[in-house]
Amino acid sequence: MEPSTQDTQWPQRRASAVAGMKAIFPLIVPGIPFGLVLGVLIADSNLVSNLAGWSSSWIIFAGAAQFAGILVLQAGGGLLLAALTIVVVNARHVMYSAALAYRYRDTPSWFKIVGPYVLVDQLFAVTDQLPAETTPEYRTWFHMGAGFMTWGLWQSWVGIGVLAGNAIPTDWSLDFAVPLLFLGLLVLGLRNRPAILAALVGGFVAVGTVELPSRLGLLIGSIVGMVVGGLAEWMKERS
Repeated sequence: MEPSTQDTQWPQRRASAVAGMKAIFPLIVPGIPFGLVLGVLIADSNLVSNLAGWSSSWIIFAGAAQFAGILVLQAGGGLLLAALTIVVVNARHVMYSAALAYRYRDTPSWFKIVGPYVLVDQLFAVTDQLPAETTPEYRTWFHMGAGFMTWGLWQSWVGIGVLAGNAIPTDWSLDFAVPLLFLGLLVLGLRNRPAILAALVGGFVAVGTVELPSRLGLLIGSIVGMVVGGLAEWMKERS
């Protein structure tokens, strides 16, 4: 009996998914302490129950945005400001989608619904490195393998942080993981002048406005950085 097409496709799909897992693994290791820190922050904030706080990471699968939103609420900011902060911090994902749209145009319809859900910074970094001639089939399952491994591990780390709460010693200084994680992603992303300019301007503005109440400096820095980067990219294309 001849093997069915489905029988011959699954080994290839599995190999593509495993390749995605291997590619993204070095980038998600720094996320371990980051997830623990976020979990501890959720447990200590007393804004909602631990279960609700943990389950929010299933919906807001974006650690930086969730982190920023909690800090805004803890600093006395309202729900509207927290929501706006989350939207602005996550606005970079629109640019990720725009950058990858052409390469994903021939992927299955179901993937175009599921795939964006797991499109986090680390996943963009590795999928953006795939050669232009990569087949849609390989790209789809590479993305799914890398994305859902990251999702599962992230939920586990945040959940452990929520359960551990104050049991994690303060002298572990796990906060270092947040800048370390984004420093690694920043290095991967700084491949042209608009990106470098956006990072520098946004960073300087955020630092310069750090004393503003309710963590407004983070929001302002993010907006200014995106505007400057967008203008620089527009000017580059017109030149």
